[in-house]
Amino acid sequence: MSGLAGATRPRLARGVRLRLDHVSGKYLLLRPERGFELVGSALAIVRLFAASPTAPTAPTIDGIIDSLAGTHEGTPRAEIAADVLRLLDELAARGLIEVEES
Repeated sequence: MSGLAGATRPRLARGVRLRLDHVSGKYLLLRPERGFELVGSALAIVRLFAASPTAPTAPTIDGIIDSLAGTHEGTPRAEIAADVLRLLDELAARGLIEVEES
């Protein structure tokens, strides 16, 4: 089970950037000497908070889940929440994101 709370706001960790590799056409989370390829729903999730990491309106985890639930109406919200939390936990464990309490 995830230790992340719905009111927390994920952001890219210091030195991490979301970039499009123009050669392969794939999106990557990059930090010095490391990369993590993002595809499908993982890319959609990261894009929701990576565009405005310091903005006061950066989405909370609940906001990210709500946004995805609105665009994937046939998928139960609980399933979306589990997927979002699993990805954010993995990215946090790899040091690619940080979360802050709102």
